[in-house]
Amino acid sequence: PGLAEQVLSPLHQSLKSLNAEQLQAVKHIDGALLVLAGAGSGKTKTLTTRLAYLIKEVGIPAQNTLTLTFTNKAANEMKMRAMELLGQSTQAPPLLCTFHRFGLLFLKFHIHLLGRDVNFTLLDAQDCKKIAKTLAPEIQPARTLAYISSYKNKCLKPEVAVKDAHSPEFKALSKAYMRYEEYLLAHNALDFDDLLSLTYEILRSNENLAKQKSEQYNYIMVDEYQDTNELQYKILCLLTCTHQNICVVGD
Repeated sequence: PGLAEQVLSPLHQSLKSLNAEQLQAVKHIDGALLVLAGAGSGKTKTLTTRLAYLIKEVGIPAQNTLTLTFTNKAANEMKMRAMELLGQSTQAPPLLCTFHRFGLLFLKFHIHLLGRDVNFTLLDAQDCKKIAKTLAPEIQPARTLAYISSYKNKCLKPEVAVKDAHSPEFKALSKAYMRYEEYLLAHNALDFDDLLSLTYEILRSNENLAKQKSEQYNYIMVDEYQDTNELQYKILCLLTCTHQNICVVGD
C-alpha cells in the first residue's frame, strides 16, 4: 500500500483505539441507545467519535444532529474533539452545546409565540438576587430564588404556587414569585430557568413546531445523562416525537 493509504484519518485512528463495547455504541445508528459507564472510561471519546462517525461515515448531515451536555467546559471540550475528527469535511458544524444554550438559541427564534419580544435580556445570578431582595426583602434572596426555580423546573406558574401555599412562609414565597414574574415580564427579561421552562412551554403548545424540530434534529445525543431533570427529559421527549434516534451516556 502507498503512504497515503497507510496514514489513517483522525476518525479512523479514533475508531481503531476503541474497545469492543465503545465501538458497538459508535456504530449503533437508528433507535434508542443507553450507554452506562464509570468515570474515566472514555464516555466523551465514545460520544464524539459516534458524532463524527454519523456525519462522515453514515452521511447524516451535521445540521441534523444535536449533542447536549451540562457545562460550557464540557461542551467546548467535546466540540474541539469532534471538529478534530471531522476536519474540514463538514460545511456546517454540528450543534453541540449545553441544554440551556440550546434553549437560548431556540427562544431567539420562537419566543414570539408566547407574545414576548425577541430582544429579551438574560439575567445573571447577581441580577436575580438583587431583584429578589428588592421584591421580597423579608426573605433571604437565595431562599426566594430556590423556591422560584423549583416551580419553574416543574413548569408551574405563580398562580399554582399561590394555590399551593398554606403556611405563612409559603404564602410569602408564592407572592414573591408572582411579583418576580411580573417584574421579568415588565422588563422583557429571562432568568436561567426560563431558558428551559419557556422552551418546553412553546414546544408542548405547538405540536407542528415540535415535529419540525424533531425532524430537524433526527439524531440526538446527551452526555452526563444522569444529571438530567424532569424538565430536560420532557424537552427530549418532544424533540424525539418523530423518531427514536437518541443516544444517552451516563454514569
